[in-house]
Amino acid sequence: MPLTKHFMNFARFATTHFKAVLFVTLVACLGGLYLAGTFPVSILPDVTFPRLVIIAEAGDMPARQVETGITRPIEEAVAGVPHVTRVLSKSQRGGAEISADFADGTDIVQSQNLVNAKIAEARGVMPAGTDVSVERMNPTVFPVLGLSLQSEKLSQSQLWELATYTLRPRLSRVPGVAKVVVQGGSAPEISVEVNPQRLAAYRLTLQDVSDALAQSNTVRAAGRFDAQFQQYQALVSGQAQGMAQLGEVVVAQRNGVPLHLRDVAQIRASEADRQTIVTAEGRESVLLNIVRQPDANSVSVAQGVQEALKTLRRELPKGARLSTFYDQTILINDAITSVRDAVLIGGVLAIVVLMLFLGDWRATLVTGAIIPATVLISFAFMRWVGLTLNLMTLGALAVGIGLVIDDAIVVVENVFRHLSHGESPADSVRAAAQEIAAPMISSTLTTVVVFLPLALLSGVAGAFFSALALTLTIALLVSLVLALFVSPSLCATFLKIRTGQREHGPVFDRLLRGYERLLGGALKHRWLLVPGIACIIGGTLFFGTKLETGFMPTMDEGSFILDYFTPPGTSLDESNRLLFRIEKILSKTPEVTSFSRRTGTEMGFFITEPNTGDFAVMLKNRPRRDIESVIDSIRAEVVEEVPGTDVEFVQILQDIIGDLSGAPSPMEVKLFGEDKAVLDETAKKIAVKIEKLPGFVDVQSGVVEAGPELVANVLPDRAGRVGLSASQIADQTQTALLGNVATQLLQTDRSIPVRVRLPQILRSDKAQLAALPIAAPGGFSVPLSSLARLESVPGTTELGRENQRRMVAVSAHLEGADLSSAVANVRGVMHDFSLPLGVTWELGGQYQSQQAAFNNLALVMLLAIVLVFAVMLFQFGSFRAPITILAVMPLALFGVAFGLWLTHTPLNVSSFMGAIMLVGVVVKNGILLLDQAQKNEAAGEEPTLAVLHAGRVRLRPILMTTLTAILGLVPLAMGLGAGAEMQKPLAIAVIGGLSFSTLFTLLFAPMVYVSLRRRSA
Repeated sequence: MPLTKHFMNFARFATTHFKAVLFVTLVACLGGLYLAGTFPVSILPDVTFPRLVIIAEAGDMPARQVETGITRPIEEAVAGVPHVTRVLSKSQRGGAEISADFADGTDIVQSQNLVNAKIAEARGVMPAGTDVSVERMNPTVFPVLGLSLQSEKLSQSQLWELATYTLRPRLSRVPGVAKVVVQGGSAPEISVEVNPQRLAAYRLTLQDVSDALAQSNTVRAAGRFDAQFQQYQALVSGQAQGMAQLGEVVVAQRNGVPLHLRDVAQIRASEADRQTIVTAEGRESVLLNIVRQPDANSVSVAQGVQEALKTLRRELPKGARLSTFYDQTILINDAITSVRDAVLIGGVLAIVVLMLFLGDWRATLVTGAIIPATVLISFAFMRWVGLTLNLMTLGALAVGIGLVIDDAIVVVENVFRHLSHGESPADSVRAAAQEIAAPMISSTLTTVVVFLPLALLSGVAGAFFSALALTLTIALLVSLVLALFVSPSLCATFLKIRTGQREHGPVFDRLLRGYERLLGGALKHRWLLVPGIACIIGGTLFFGTKLETGFMPTMDEGSFILDYFTPPGTSLDESNRLLFRIEKILSKTPEVTSFSRRTGTEMGFFITEPNTGDFAVMLKNRPRRDIESVIDSIRAEVVEEVPGTDVEFVQILQDIIGDLSGAPSPMEVKLFGEDKAVLDETAKKIAVKIEKLPGFVDVQSGVVEAGPELVANVLPDRAGRVGLSASQIADQTQTALLGNVATQLLQTDRSIPVRVRLPQILRSDKAQLAALPIAAPGGFSVPLSSLARLESVPGTTELGRENQRRMVAVSAHLEGADLSSAVANVRGVMHDFSLPLGVTWELGGQYQSQQAAFNNLALVMLLAIVLVFAVMLFQFGSFRAPITILAVMPLALFGVAFGLWLTHTPLNVSSFMGAIMLVGVVVKNGILLLDQAQKNEAAGEEPTLAVLHAGRVRLRPILMTTLTAILGLVPLAMGLGAGAEMQKPLAIAVIGGLSFSTLFTLLFAPMVYVSLRRRSA
């Protein structure tokens, strides 16, 4: 009774102060409209995953030395950081990549500080010069925009300087830009190529030349002094102003005659040794990747960069071209447009339903006004809690269009019914509020509390769908407040008395009479309840077992990544030649609008071998073939025209999600063992077997081989006779081949490295290496072959470890197969495969993530049911009605399973979320129906008559809310527009479940209620 008085006070306040209520609502809508333009906009929610990636670079150190000297110390250091759950590493020639996964809820910023501290402690045991960087995994690690710089007149070195010293600083000043990463080109160097015969003649070594350069080309402050009322700084400078002055550097004296650098070496402008090749549209280029700040608007950043490019293009040297090869904001803008269209379509369909059921344009407009008001005011609260506009929050608004109008429909329909009885608008509003406010609030709260357990979700599902749930919660609560205050104000202001007019139209009257006959018959034959429920449960199990399964929904993003692996040991130039063929294939594919290629490096934060890299491919706007068809045709051509080159295809957003979560492949078979050779051989055999299974493409054995090695095994006796150690021989060999950066030549505001080494012709093959002169302490030189035994050995493979166990992962992508059938096939292969002694296996990849997500979602659903039951207990004050609704609730799963099966939609995280959402949505109708039945019983009606009258009164609002919810989801269920595929499974699950659950609620709930009521009586 006190609650009823409060609700009447709400109605009285709304009708008495309707002008103030409408004014405040209008101001709130305008505020939301303004704040909508201030949102950070991104493709994904700005969530930092509990994962750190550590990259360690050590020049050209062999893989085994990297593993023992760098990877192991870092692994041991990281494993000691609190809350670490998994440490994954791979070691290859020249570097290591270690990723550390942390427990959910870990403060990743603090963990990053602890990891940096632990690595600093371990640096004492790492080789000198090891460069280590630690990066948190969030969507801002990846670029939002990619630019390519090309020229037919400028060299790659000039393009690199233009990109590094002109374009990067200018673009970095664009608001919202965090950094600009330059890829490709060649950094300029000064090459000092020393003549070994002249060195021998003057009894000099390469190190003597390097030391002379370092000591001569210097400037140092010597002191200060005061003179003539001014303070002077005294400098001592031997700094060279150009290559000519470098040639004048004295490297030694012989018989009192200075020996200059130009006497023993050729000095020329050169470029750093090329480790990577980068192209765009098939032409060698320099790429600039734009990375945004975490709180920046991706669309605004892209627009700001494009505005800056208008000025920069006019200032470029003649013949230089600057173009866009990748733009993430295209998908964002398309998604925003799609959500806008989905909101409009859903809103129009909801308005049509209102008009058909109410037959009054005033009541229709009063109800429909809640949709834009809810969306605009929700923007204000979303901004307040720190949400961004992304695929998930925008999708939540589209999902909620049919739900946010439910409360307004219930209010307006009940007011409309009272008006039909001849009551005044003010009296109708008060009477309607007294009847409907309590069940309306509790039914809305049941939908809201369903989302509370989502805080327990972890990984990708938790990061993405928590944003969707929070957005939906905000929209539903806003719609409830508007239904309590604004809808009564609008009804009292705009609706009129309907004396003498029928409560329902003729069509609905016939529907109502048919429902009453059906319900009356069902109540007389309640014995049919048990076999009916059994049949529905059996149908649910039947269709449920026929469902395919997956992890995250797949979508046509309009872009994809093509990862490639040329044969192990392939040189950079040979890889480049092979990849030109793939570029030709991409160029002649009609759907491809632009592409870029990286060789020896990748788009993300990874270590990469010279024979690997990726393409980033952008497709034209629709209409065109779907992205899977395009990928299939390109894959077939690559296999036919570029044999020996392995490729993997993945869409860019899926690639980013996989990299963020640490599960890049849908399917992985992880092999563990101590013998690396046995692991590699086993992995290759298993990959061959999996490749033959249906539905598997891009199968990789996980064995990454480096190129062959030429090893100079130092002979201790011979080296000792001439007074040299293995370390001294290695230093001289390294200086001769790789060179030594002795000093820097300053030119304006830039410093150019000066590298000292032997000429290219003396370091190009095995014979030249054997003849390499090694200076002995006695002043003479001996060839390297006299101090060491040279032999060619196969290249080492990449060394992988998980939780400090040696591991190789066989990976594969799926095409035309779902995850559950793929897992079953792989399990069959592994069951029949005889593993070597000491080798164990387990499944990983996205399957592992899917299982963790499904377990969490099942727990979330269980907790949601408990919370919903608690809300219903507060509403009804007894167990009878909540138990009735709870008994009918599982029957809604029949609609979910049938809808997913009928549309060939897999059971994935999105469709599972739809089933959880359904828990709250289904309960709304049951609360409306049984609340009215309880009121009828309180008025003296017996249970059967009470539920019959309740069905008559509540049929219209139940059908209206159900139809508006279903029709509001239709645009998403059809996958209309960019990004809609992410919520498509959710929409199909809700539509299927809601369609059947409404029928079950209207028939089975009264049957269960009357049965329980008579049993208790």
